[in-house]
Amino acid sequence: MRCMVGVSRCSAMAVVLAACGAAVPPLPSKGGPAWTEITSEHFTVWTDGDRDLIRDLVPQMEQLRQVIVGVAFPWASRGRTLVFALRDDDELTAFSATGQPRAFARLAAAPLWQPMILLSARSQLQDSDRTVAHELTHVVSFAAIHHQPRWLSEGMADFFQTLRLDVERGTADIGGAPTYRGQPVRMAHLIPVERLFAWEKLSAHEEREYSTAWALFTFLINQHRDELARYMQLLDEVGKPRAATTGQDAAALWREAFPSLPLAEVDSELQRWLLVGSHTMLHFTVQLGNWSVTERALGDADVYAARGTLCALVADRPAEARSDAAAALALDPGNVAARLLVSALDHASITADQARAMTAAHRDDWRAWWIAAVTLSRAGADARELANVRTAACRLFSQNPALFAPSDLCAD
Repeated sequence: MRCMVGVSRCSAMAVVLAACGAAVPPLPSKGGPAWTEITSEHFTVWTDGDRDLIRDLVPQMEQLRQVIVGVAFPWASRGRTLVFALRDDDELTAFSATGQPRAFARLAAAPLWQPMILLSARSQLQDSDRTVAHELTHVVSFAAIHHQPRWLSEGMADFFQTLRLDVERGTADIGGAPTYRGQPVRMAHLIPVERLFAWEKLSAHEEREYSTAWALFTFLINQHRDELARYMQLLDEVGKPRAATTGQDAAALWREAFPSLPLAEVDSELQRWLLVGSHTMLHFTVQLGNWSVTERALGDADVYAARGTLCALVADRPAEARSDAAAALALDPGNVAARLLVSALDHASITADQARAMTAAHRDDWRAWWIAAVTLSRAGADARELANVRTAACRLFSQNPALFAPSDLCAD
């Protein structure tokens, strides 16, 4: 979720991209690049990038996901991730909250109800497999550990992005020092752990926080693995989201999980380990699966819905999100993604007849049936019709890419 090649190069490139304007290309019907949906077992990719490049990337994403799930989170194996693979770094920057071409991961929640990744299809700044491994770690790990402080989330993702997969030999190595295109990464100086634990807000200058998060997680998995596992277990047992966790809460949780490593000694122990400590690479043998992909062309309404979603969920530009969603619905009143977006932004509702039309047009999309269930319930529709709609929604959800359904949808 940030540039990996050092402060000076990231900053310089961000200035160049800003100077170039970081324009969003025109719609396909207006001469812009074609948009394609490419789908595999665990991914739905919407892209205006090179179609052949993405067709090659999707099986690689499946392989990386298989390793991350199998090695660390086998109980979180369910779910498909929606990936927006924008054409290049310039277009990625256009949807950045920090003015940088940063990849981004979002968890399964409203309005999409499935995890999401945003990245550049052809990046000049990041290795695609490292970026995918980093963002996939976020998506997969949050399905297993719902309440993660940011230092843990980013440190764990940095640790797993060192994954080196040899497809021909069927081996995976994890835990090496970070590299960029085969060369060691110049790491920023560390910050005190107390400051790291307070790290939450996204900003353009976080190199030292990322370096420290990687170092701390790697130190803990090497020297305090059992206690680290206990710490991650306690995060969900305590059940407090980031915003509700105080400094005292975090310190108490640490004391319970790490009895052999007092918080006051973490900085010195981490520095000592980095200088003279032992470091273990993790080696695994993997039997990789084979994944087929399907594809279909996306129209202007889908592109508007995609851009509106990115404006709302990544760039924090709700006015543009509303405009794009309205444009999508003007072209396709039954566009599910746009309907979900306007519902999340403005709690906008539709008529019962519109809901029925949506399910008729999108019979395989559980979210269309969920929208219909909510709409028909509010409209006081016939109980039998409502029950049939809910049954269809839940049946599709049971096979569905999303990790989480809205509460009470399938309570029975």
